[in-house]
Amino acid sequence: MWVVVVVADVEGEFVAWAAPVDGGGADAHGLMLGVDSGGGGRHHGDHAGDGLGVHGVSFRTPSAFASKVSGMSSSPRDFDDAKVQIKDRVDLMQLVAESVPLKRTGSSFKGLCPFHGEKTPSFHVFPGSQTFKCFGCGKGGDVFTWVMETESLGFFEAMKLLAERAGVALPEQSEESRQQARVAKTALQLLSELQGFYLERLRAEDAAEARQYMEQRGLAPAQQLFGIGYMPGPRAGGVPEELARWLRGQRVPKELALELGLIFDTRQGPLDRFRHRLSFPIHDERGRVVGFGGRILPGYESEREPKYLNSPESPVFSKRRLLFGLHQARRQKAKRLVVMEGYTDVIAAQMAGVAGAVATLGTALTRQHASLLRRFSSDGVVLLFDGDAAGRRAAERAFHVLAPEELEASVCLLPEGLDPADLVQEQGAEALEKVLAAARPAWQVFVELLGDRCNLSSPEGRQQAAGSCRELLSGIEEFRRRRLLAEQLGRVLMIPEEVLLPQRRRQGSAAAARPAPASVERDSEGHARDSIFAALLAEPGLLVELEERMEDEESFFPKELPRLLLGQLRDSVISTGDVPSPDELLSSWMTTAAEIPGAVQHLSSLADLARTFEDPRLALLGGVDFLDRKRHARELSRLKEGYRQALAAGDEAAARELELALQQALRRRAP
Repeated sequence: MWVVVVVADVEGEFVAWAAPVDGGGADAHGLMLGVDSGGGGRHHGDHAGDGLGVHGVSFRTPSAFASKVSGMSSSPRDFDDAKVQIKDRVDLMQLVAESVPLKRTGSSFKGLCPFHGEKTPSFHVFPGSQTFKCFGCGKGGDVFTWVMETESLGFFEAMKLLAERAGVALPEQSEESRQQARVAKTALQLLSELQGFYLERLRAEDAAEARQYMEQRGLAPAQQLFGIGYMPGPRAGGVPEELARWLRGQRVPKELALELGLIFDTRQGPLDRFRHRLSFPIHDERGRVVGFGGRILPGYESEREPKYLNSPESPVFSKRRLLFGLHQARRQKAKRLVVMEGYTDVIAAQMAGVAGAVATLGTALTRQHASLLRRFSSDGVVLLFDGDAAGRRAAERAFHVLAPEELEASVCLLPEGLDPADLVQEQGAEALEKVLAAARPAWQVFVELLGDRCNLSSPEGRQQAAGSCRELLSGIEEFRRRRLLAEQLGRVLMIPEEVLLPQRRRQGSAAAARPAPASVERDSEGHARDSIFAALLAEPGLLVELEERMEDEESFFPKELPRLLLGQLRDSVISTGDVPSPDELLSSWMTTAAEIPGAVQHLSSLADLARTFEDPRLALLGGVDFLDRKRHARELSRLKEGYRQALAAGDEAAARELELALQQALRRRAP
C-alpha cells in the first residue's frame, strides 16, 4: 500500500512524496513525485535519496520525511494548532546546529552568536524551553523566530518552511488553491530549466553578436553572477527552431508557454517573446526564477520592439512584488539598498562594488516593493533616479510610498541624460560612490520638488504645497512619525505644522497626547516593575524574553537593587547553563536583599503576587510594554526640546544632529 503526502511550501505550492506504509514490498526510500506539467508529467524517482534544502531548513532525505507518514496526525484544525504541532516536532537545537557549532553546557547548548561578532560564546539554546538567547546582543526567541531572523522571512513564510521540515500538513486549502499551487510549481520548474537553455544559447556560434555587445557594455564579467543568457531570432519567422524543439522536449503545453509569456500568438503564428534579446533571469526574494527581462540587441530595434521587455503577469510573476537584484543583494548581505531604474544599472553598480543595488521592473515603486525594502534593509534606502523631469516625478511618488514605512530614505538625482551604468563605464566605480555619498534625506528633496512646481511666494502656491503635504502625511498611520515629518516640512516651508496635518489626524491627537499626572505615571511605572519581577519569580525562564525586549536596563530599572537581582539571575543562567527554580530564585534574591531595609518584605509580597498570575508571561510583557513606551516618550520629549532650543539659538549643526537622532528614535518606536 502506498500513501501520497502533499505538503505546501512557502508560496502555497506543493511537494509530493509517495511512500509505502505497510512496511513491505516497496523501495524503503520512497518515491519523489514530479508535478504534472500538462504534458504527461515528469518522474523524478532517481532523486529519491537526495537531500532537499530550502533556505537552510533542510530535509535529510525524502525517506526521513516519508518515515513519519504512518504516524502523522490528522490535519491541524487551524494555524494555532499547526504552530503547536510544529514546535513539538522541530528540535530547535538540531536546527540551530546546522549553521552554528554548539557545545553542551549543563542543560543548555552554547556557541558563537550568528547575529553579532564575538570571540567568547554568549549565544545559548535551551532545549527544555525550545528557545535561544544571546546574552551579548539580546537576540532570542523560539524556532519560528530563528527561521525568521536567519532567513529574513515573515512569520507565515517561516511557518510553511518549518511545516515542511516537521511533516505537518497546514490547514486544508480549497481545490482551486491546490490547482493554482500545482500550476505555480510546474511554472517555477519550467522557468528554472529555461534559464539553463538561454545560457546554452549564449555560448552557441550564432550568439557572437550578443557576446560582442556584452563586452562593449561591460556586461561580460557579470554573466555568471546574474545568469545572463540569449535567445537568437528565428531563421524564417515564427518561434526559433531551437526553442520550439526545447519546448517539445520538455512537453510544455502551448497554453502554459503562452501564459508564462515565452511565446505569443500573431496572425503569422506564435513568436518568441525574447527573440534577439539578452535574457536576464528575474528572481523572487527566495532566489527562484519567476520570469525574465530581455534587452534587444542593437540592429534589431524598431518602433514595434521596445528596448527592454519583461515577462507578462503570470501565476508566479508580478512586477508589483519583485525587485531585480534583490536576490544578489541578499547574498551580499547588503544592509543598505539602492533603488535604481534598470537591470543594466543594477548590474553595473553591483559589479562596481556597490552592494544592495536593486531596481523595479518598469513600474513605479509600490507598497509591496516598500515592504520588501523594509524587510531586507537595516541601514535605509537610497533612491537613485535620473535628474530629468520623469526621474524627479518618480522620486516624489516613491517618497509617498516609503514615507509610511519605518525606513530612512534618501535621494540622489543624477545629471540629466546620465544613468548609473553610463557613469560607471565612463568614470569608474568611484564616481558612483561619490554620487551616493551625496544622497540627501528624501523629505528635503520632496520640499525642493514642491518648490519647483509651486510658487511658494504666493498664497496660492503655499496652499498648493500644504495640500501636497497633507496628502503625504495622510498616508502615515504612526502618530510620532507623522508629527515629526510635519515639523520638518513646516519648518522649511514656513507653514505651521498644524496646517499641514490632515484634519482628522489633528482632531484625534489632542486627547491622546494629553499627559497623565506625574504621580500617576510614577505609581504606574512602579506597578509595571513589580509585575516584571513577580513574573520572573513565577517563571525564572522568562528572563530570556525580558532580555530580548528590554533595550536599556538602566532606564527600565533606575534603582540599583533591581539591576543587581537581574544580573544575579543572568550570571546564574550563564555559569550553570540552567534556569533556577522559582524557590531557588526567591531564596537567592532574599539573601542578596537581606541588608536593604524593606527589600525582603517587598520581595515576599512579589512572591505572593506571582502566585496569583494565571499567565506570568503576559504579566511580564505588559510591564515591559508599559515601561518601554514611557522610556520612549521621555526620549522623544528630550530630543524634541533640544531640537527646538537649537533652532531658536540658530545652531544648525546641533539641530541637524538632533533631527537625525529623532528620526532614529522614531525607527526604534515602542512595540
